[in-house]
Amino acid sequence: MGRLDGKRIIVTGGAGGIGNAAVRLFAEAGARVACTWHGSEPDLPEGVSAHRCSITDREAVHAAFDAMVADLGGLDALVHAAGLHGSTPADAITDADWDRLLDANVKGTCWTNQAAFKHLQAAGGSIVNMGSVEGVRGFAGNAVYAASRGAVMAWTRSVALEWGRHGVRVNCVAPAVATEIFRRQCEGLPPEVLAGIAADLQQRIPLGGTLGDPLRDLAPVLLFLASDDSCFITGQTIAVDGGLMMVGA
Repeated sequence: MGRLDGKRIIVTGGAGGIGNAAVRLFAEAGARVACTWHGSEPDLPEGVSAHRCSITDREAVHAAFDAMVADLGGLDALVHAAGLHGSTPADAITDADWDRLLDANVKGTCWTNQAAFKHLQAAGGSIVNMGSVEGVRGFAGNAVYAASRGAVMAWTRSVALEWGRHGVRVNCVAPAVATEIFRRQCEGLPPEVLAGIAADLQQRIPLGGTLGDPLRDLAPVLLFLASDDSCFITGQTIAVDGGLMMVGA
């Protein structure tokens, strides 16, 4: 018996590293899974349905969730992994920078959580959002991204208070894992810069001195939060970061 046998779960961002890892582990653990994607079509396990949807479009999100819930026969959990990263020096931030990241990370969290809550409120369930170590510690050059993830964590605590009476628990993870976005950012960087990044991670992350793996290190935590094993946990941000957040800046 899998830990998620019979659970019906939606994962947003099913094409990305974190979302795709969650989809794969959830399906392996016995869940019925549907996911959203936008951009690159996802490589998914057999039996997982995929719906193309921009999380910044509220009406499209609600329509996609209604369709996925109909396919699944109900809903027990949402893992909201979709979002965007962005780096801009603080003194060069523009309206477009704010709009792009707040629309994707903050409004996208609101729309997907609302769409899930509509189907969860009758019988309860779990919502898991994506925070960030950067949203807690800050990060030079990533002020808008850090602010957007900080907002997601504040949103999570607030709706956990509102929706707990319906048996809906809402939690957040703050990961430090190697994703395609991180790898793309590293492509083309000079060797000395890459060496500096590696040295910095070695110093700051007590467990292994490097970023974690989405499937090995993060997806099991997402599984725990989506499962009944976490039935008395809500409003929390759980760092999955090898100790990065624990260490002083």
